[in-house]
Amino acid sequence: MLRSCLRSALLILLGLGLGIGCGGGAVQVKTVPVSGTVVYAGKPVEGATVSFWSKDSPRAASGVTDANGEFKLSMFKLNDGAIPGENVITITKVEAGSAPVTNSSAPPDPLELAKQSAALASGNGPKSLIPAKYSSGATTPLKEVVAESGENSFVLQLTD
Repeated sequence: MLRSCLRSALLILLGLGLGIGCGGGAVQVKTVPVSGTVVYAGKPVEGATVSFWSKDSPRAASGVTDANGEFKLSMFKLNDGAIPGENVITITKVEAGSAPVTNSSAPPDPLELAKQSAALASGNGPKSLIPAKYSSGATTPLKEVVAESGENSFVLQLTD
């Protein structure tokens, strides 16, 4: 389990390195708006970090759920969405006081998300308030296809 978590974290870091490029500036890819709701045990999940990971992406598109469990994804700019195509979805929510404070006007730092996911999956991090299987790309059952046009709104139902 720990080995697969470390492998996932290394792949994320490699992807981030590839996204930086070689001197020509940052890589910018097409994104489309994505929103949705996270539900666990029949109730909306507040304060969860939702990340969409595309194989063609230099980083994750992420957002944080509000009191209604609703989120909007950001990748390069606030609410710019995710990359069209199939995305693996990770979701994390930890005990209050154990998560870092984030600036809600900026997309979450993907390196920090990778570190948190690896810690949660290994059991060495803060206590997860949702099933740990959702915190890693290697174990999450959640996948969605983001369309290039039209509405991209997803209801993500979490189970034990």
